[in-house]
Amino acid sequence: MMTSWGDSYPKIPGTFLQVRPLTEATDAATTLTAAQTIGGMVTMTPTAARTITLPTATAILALLQPGVQIGTSFEISIRNGAATTHAITLAGPSGGGITIDGVATVAHASSATFLARVTGETTPAITFHRI
Repeated sequence: MMTSWGDSYPKIPGTFLQVRPLTEATDAATTLTAAQTIGGMVTMTPTAARTITLPTATAILALLQPGVQIGTSFEISIRNGAATTHAITLAGPSGGGITIDGVATVAHASSATFLARVTGETTPAITFHRI
């Protein structure tokens, strides 16, 4: 018998359970850390249009070591809790080796998931594909 989630979890053949950190961003422009970005979920309830800026590819690759290589990937989800009108835009830092592929804006009352894929090691680069 399971007494709490931390003690045990049901083992179901063919399933994959993952613990994902949650970052509750303030209602302001926000810059994420590498740890908040890798495999995480970010929520925000903006009262105006806001931008969430990703860390540099160098910072993310440093956290993924050892064993990172081209093709290494992870997901990040952005949830916009605004009831009306206010969008959140995901952005890379200027010159930081980050590319956003697809629509970077998360509309009010919606969410988006991005698959981040390492595209460069010597010159750190990561592409975030909206999926």
